[in-house]
Amino acid sequence: MKKTSLLLGASTVVLLGCLACFNFGCGKPSAPLKSASTVSAERTSFTEVTDQLDPGGNFFLYLGTAQWLEHLSTKVEIWRTTFTAMPDLTPDKTANINKAFDLVNHLIKDSGVEDITGVGMSSVEIEKGMFRNKMLLHHYPGTGAGFLWKLCGMEPHALTGLDLLPANTALAAFSDMDLPLLWKVTQDEVAKSGFPQAQDFVQKLPAQFEQKTKLKWDAFLKSVGGECGFVLTLNESNTIPIPLPSGALTIPEPGLLLVLKVNDDTVFNRIDQQLKANPQVISVEQTGLKMRTMPVPLPFIGMLRPTTASSGGYLFIASSDALVNEALAVKGGKSPGLKSTDEFKRLSKNIPDQGNQFTFMSERFGRILFQVQEQAISGPLARSGSSAAQSKWLQTLFHTRPAFAYSVGVNTPQGCLTVGNSSQSFANMALLPVVAVPGMLAAIAIPNFVKARSTAQLNSCINNLRMIDAAKQQWVLEKNKTAADVPTKEDIQPYLYKWPVCPQGGTYTIGPVSEQPKCSIPGHKLP
Repeated sequence: MKKTSLLLGASTVVLLGCLACFNFGCGKPSAPLKSASTVSAERTSFTEVTDQLDPGGNFFLYLGTAQWLEHLSTKVEIWRTTFTAMPDLTPDKTANINKAFDLVNHLIKDSGVEDITGVGMSSVEIEKGMFRNKMLLHHYPGTGAGFLWKLCGMEPHALTGLDLLPANTALAAFSDMDLPLLWKVTQDEVAKSGFPQAQDFVQKLPAQFEQKTKLKWDAFLKSVGGECGFVLTLNESNTIPIPLPSGALTIPEPGLLLVLKVNDDTVFNRIDQQLKANPQVISVEQTGLKMRTMPVPLPFIGMLRPTTASSGGYLFIASSDALVNEALAVKGGKSPGLKSTDEFKRLSKNIPDQGNQFTFMSERFGRILFQVQEQAISGPLARSGSSAAQSKWLQTLFHTRPAFAYSVGVNTPQGCLTVGNSSQSFANMALLPVVAVPGMLAAIAIPNFVKARSTAQLNSCINNLRMIDAAKQQWVLEKNKTAADVPTKEDIQPYLYKWPVCPQGGTYTIGPVSEQPKCSIPGHKLP
């Protein structure tokens, strides 16, 4: 079939070439044909979006959204009419449908989603195995006033969270987050919703928070400073085992640090008050640093010393006091941090140094994910009875080189722009579901199919052995034979519809009447 297609394709090319020579001549090369560009009859953000992307790579995408997002709230009204026109609706159901559409309309208008005019993405390989990725969620200058564009910060700023990252940081993410604005938006939208249950929940939430935390809700909202982040470190000098179905995986000792920018010590003071009753708590009071640590005697998971600290306008919650001290040493310039490493310098090349969010993933973290994935796949495959070749083939569906990435998100007058360097391009990410979903299904289905087929073959063979044994007993009764007699295939053939065949190609041994018939395939035997 493939050869036929190739021959047809080659014949078509030759025929087109002959027609071209016949119509235009083959003597002189002609100028390449240029088709006239088509001008869109409606305004799009194509130029504005694509001007901020990188052409010439392996992925370039523009999606104009203005035509189907513009006046979206008006289109929702058409859907409201359709749903409320359904037959046999009771008045209370109609009222709930109208409330739901009212809520959707308010969210659309207040969020600023109607201001989105286009989405653009591009990927260019800037060096072997590393891609510059860009993504833009666009709105025209002067628009973008909805809460969608404000919740994750306004003006870009220095990425001070980077100054807290130790050199052994494996994964980190920091983002602007306007929590007071989020609470106000929640209150406003729920009040407009008309749903009593939602209104009651929002009304009671502050009191429930205060009852459980003994912290005033308004004081808590005023104390948060609009930025949060988390850091995962990997200490190569110490290792711990991670239990997996296929056996323990040894990894560098992890450390976790949660960071919240604060305006005052309201949250820290409340935690401190709660810990004062415990005599095991270690307190540190230094200039510019307040820290409380609770040692936990669990050596098998590393140095677990839950710690909370307040310093330099940040609230820290960490897995150990050592991690807090290391982060502060980096911030104070006393210890080299992630920014000093060769990996970060390479990944951050030509990436904005100001923004509203950033994410980082080291190649070390990618390697550990790779190992966990490998063992997570190989364990179930081995238990399902898959061969080594089958296991290896299925694992190749998921195996790529360890991932690494660094990206920065920036709020601009024309929307949200994310720029990053990564081991993966958007082309790989777009194709991943196409490969991964069938691969995952194959990883689940094929081993189970192999196991089910093997079970079915075993049961079929056992059934064959039962028929052979029954034929032997019939032969004994009719021929007056003894338990020591050994029938041949020809002797018992008349008592069988046809001679049974092992589905796995085994050979049957009839044996004496006193013994059960046997199959040459291991495990294929009568109980």
